[in-house]
Amino acid sequence: MRCDINSATPVRTRQSHPEDAAFLSALFAANCTHLHALGLPTAALDAMVVQQYAFRQADYHRRFPSAKTLIALVDETPVGQMMVHDDGTVLHIVDVAVAPSLRGRGYGAALVRQVQTQAGRDRRQGVTLSVDPENRRALRLYLALGFETVETHPVQWHMAWRPGTSAVREAAYTAPLSIFPTTKG
Repeated sequence: MRCDINSATPVRTRQSHPEDAAFLSALFAANCTHLHALGLPTAALDAMVVQQYAFRQADYHRRFPSAKTLIALVDETPVGQMMVHDDGTVLHIVDVAVAPSLRGRGYGAALVRQVQTQAGRDRRQGVTLSVDPENRRALRLYLALGFETVETHPVQWHMAWRPGTSAVREAAYTAPLSIFPTTKG
């Protein structure tokens, strides 16, 4: 499947709120196809998904305590989420997910482009992320957006993008991410 990184998808983000918990949990569950493939009874599968979500959240909080979770919106409807950590040098995309039924519409690309644009605006050295090399769709997207593989492991590849190093138009998305305050002056 071709990766359309140039679609003008109108995605905006806002910081998550406690009332987004059900959406975030459901989005995680919808993206756990590897767990659904186990063929467990429904109650056991549901318990495992809840447990895995709690483990993941605890791990992210431990490793990226200042990361912000953003809700991706199209026409005020949540379509996905993204967690971004700003260490003052680079922006790290900790996690990004789009509802499975809404994939292929450019929402993921729009979210990543927003982070790339923000990194350029804030004069960060770049954007980093990690991806499962078996997630071919995400890997194609990141490569199309100018990311390069900087380190490989069997279950995770580390990738980086530097402002000015890709053919991606860095100004293609001009709305700032809602986790980064804009200042005048």
